[in-house]
Amino acid sequence: MKATLRRQHCNPPIWTNFHYHTFEIILELAALCQPGDLYGLDMVEMENKLYIWAEQLPEKINEHPLCPHGTTEEMCLYFAQIAVEPHVKLLSVSVSETSNRVTTLKLS
Repeated sequence: MKATLRRQHCNPPIWTNFHYHTFEIILELAALCQPGDLYGLDMVEMENKLYIWAEQLPEKINEHPLCPHGTTEEMCLYFAQIAVEPHVKLLSVSVSETSNRVTTLKLS
């Protein structure tokens, strides 16, 4: 499951000026019972939930209490809190600010 989000952030002390990135957020999901159970997950609902969570981040990511340093690591922790259905497990959250800079948080 993937969403993109254009927001500003800074990473003091290295980057102190706010700058834009189009962040890409990827959630890796797995069925806890049978592989076919993932089909039972309402993919549209889950995708909408991901977009809602993304849109809740302020224009300057550092202004969110869970992302004070504006890092992709903090963003992974933020998105790892998304609730999923009981028969589905969130395996990992990846956030990238560019295609060659990806941060992945493994949850299992």
